[in-house]
Amino acid sequence: MMTIVSFDFEHKQVREIPAGAVPAARAAGLYCWADVAGEDPAQLPPLLAGLGFDPAAVLPMLQPDRRTVHEVAPACLHFVVREARLAAGVMTFAALDVLLNQGSLVTCHREEVDAIARLRETYREDFLKFSKSPGFLLYEIADHLVASYRRALLGCSEAVERVQLKLFGEPDDGIFKQVAALTRDILAFRRVLLDSRELLHELAARRSPFISETTQPFLELAAGALERLGGDLTAERDVLSETLNLYMGMVSHRSNRLLKRLTMISIIFLPLTFFCGVYGMNFQFMPELHWKYAYAGFWILVASIIATLLYLMRRFKWL
Repeated sequence: MMTIVSFDFEHKQVREIPAGAVPAARAAGLYCWADVAGEDPAQLPPLLAGLGFDPAAVLPMLQPDRRTVHEVAPACLHFVVREARLAAGVMTFAALDVLLNQGSLVTCHREEVDAIARLRETYREDFLKFSKSPGFLLYEIADHLVASYRRALLGCSEAVERVQLKLFGEPDDGIFKQVAALTRDILAFRRVLLDSRELLHELAARRSPFISETTQPFLELAAGALERLGGDLTAERDVLSETLNLYMGMVSHRSNRLLKRLTMISIIFLPLTFFCGVYGMNFQFMPELHWKYAYAGFWILVASIIATLLYLMRRFKWL
């Protein structure tokens, strides 16, 4: 799907135009935004050429396996941001390629990106009320991207809370896989946040003919917001780690108490087992076996040993 919008900043007019009308719109001094969703990059050269980009230089930047976050090409700027989404306990990331030159902006994504979907809903009203330069589109993208990160962070917080409740309830062995998966998602999300933060810092600090100076302070504010979100995300990871450590400590404490009880039982039965072993031997001459009160004496001895051990255990606070 392809959507192309032209902006007339002088007369405050905005309208959608077909791809064939792009050269005329640019010749009239209008700023154009093209949003390309799920299109094969091989089909884009005519559109890119009409928007003032060099297709031969730009198309290699739009490959899905390209890892570069920010790069400057002849007469244009290219960068990639990744949107994070947490749904049904699964963290996913959607890449958004952005191309900028002095008269056009292109957003290219292979799957739906919430930031662009929300931008389509708000750009008309924001253009009429607030825009002073084409940089407002770049700020809108950054603002909606930060909002998507906030939603993902809220989802992470709720997931951490659910894990906490489960850990302090009656967890099964599957809780460790759940904690490991959530930790992995948080770390991946943190890497995406750091990349986006550094990108916004770069766009806000470097002089460029493609980004107006009036837009750069707003981009720096968005970078500051990402800095705070990164700190909050680190705190959530620490909370999850501490919760797991506390759970393991509780499990260890319960195990120690159980072992202590078993040890007390072993201490009591160890001397009794010794006596049973002695008198269970098949020697011919054992005087106690023919003593009239031997059986009663054995149980008196057993009771005395048990009572003595229990007294000592209580005295030394082993029980």
